[in-house]
Amino acid sequence: MHHKLIPAAGAVIVFALALAGCASSTPSATDSDAAAGSLADCDISLIPKSTDNPFFASIRVGADEAAAELGGKPVDFVGTAQADVQGQIQRVQNATLHKACAINIAALDPDATAPALTQALDQDTKVVAFDADVQPDARTLFINQADATALGVAMLDILAKDMNYTGTFAILSAQSTAQNQNSWIAAVEEELTKPDYADMTLVKTVYGDDDSKKSYDAAVSLMQGYPDLGGILSPEPAGLEASVKARDDLGTNPDLVLTGLGWPPSDASLLKDGKVSAFVLWSPVDLGYLTYHATAALVSGQITGAEGDTFDAGRLGERTVGANGVVVLGDPAVYTADNVDAALDDFRTE
Repeated sequence: MHHKLIPAAGAVIVFALALAGCASSTPSATDSDAAAGSLADCDISLIPKSTDNPFFASIRVGADEAAAELGGKPVDFVGTAQADVQGQIQRVQNATLHKACAINIAALDPDATAPALTQALDQDTKVVAFDADVQPDARTLFINQADATALGVAMLDILAKDMNYTGTFAILSAQSTAQNQNSWIAAVEEELTKPDYADMTLVKTVYGDDDSKKSYDAAVSLMQGYPDLGGILSPEPAGLEASVKARDDLGTNPDLVLTGLGWPPSDASLLKDGKVSAFVLWSPVDLGYLTYHATAALVSGQITGAEGDTFDAGRLGERTVGANGVVVLGDPAVYTADNVDAALDDFRTE
């Protein structure tokens, strides 16, 4: 089956600041100057799950692209090299102490980071989560890369078709506390209740903490513990890559089906070599770009984060704030050997 990459939509749209209560929808020169000035003075701390992960480097590229368009400063890309919840909390506290005008965070633990983020909100720092949400009362907006159900269904669809809708499979995820992966896994489990999947069974979910060595050991353990395992679904690239290596190293089940989320710059070879038929992701550059535009709209006062608020997101077009302050980037993209090369610009890291 051929899967098509779903391109990002929209043309370049000029960001405009509308004064609260102004009847005209056309901003004046004074309004535009105010917006530019506020962003030029705005320090935005972008706190990823880890700075060593190229996914978050691509998000930074997109955020800085939007900042350049809107006259803002490049974001402060602050985080630990490896995933560290306490490290994230310390960086939130530092941003609050230095009176950053906004914090963007991909939370490793939505509960643990909430108190520090709430303190930031109390200081009038704008808090926008992206990639992985925090507790809703600890932020104003969450920029979601795709609907959780759509992502879970897309990954399971690839796995099920390659397994001929029969057999056992396992899930190799990142952190057990990761809100985004957990929401996708929940969507997979819900989809499994449908009649089409009556002959498929999820036997175990394990966690590799987004670490190559831990993920490899977890994959080996799954393959040895379940000799008849038909597939492994990994909703993060480190798990997918580790599963492929483990399957190749063990050599006991060369037909084991592997899919999930992949990283096209490094995982395109898995598709071209036939080791993985397809995997899912989205444009991290666009995710960073949208996150900055949404943050700028909050900082400027164009939106408050209320459901139904709309703002211009440059080349991504007008966006609307949904329920619970969620803004969705778009549909997930499915990458195959046929389309992966054409998408590599969405994953640039500089």
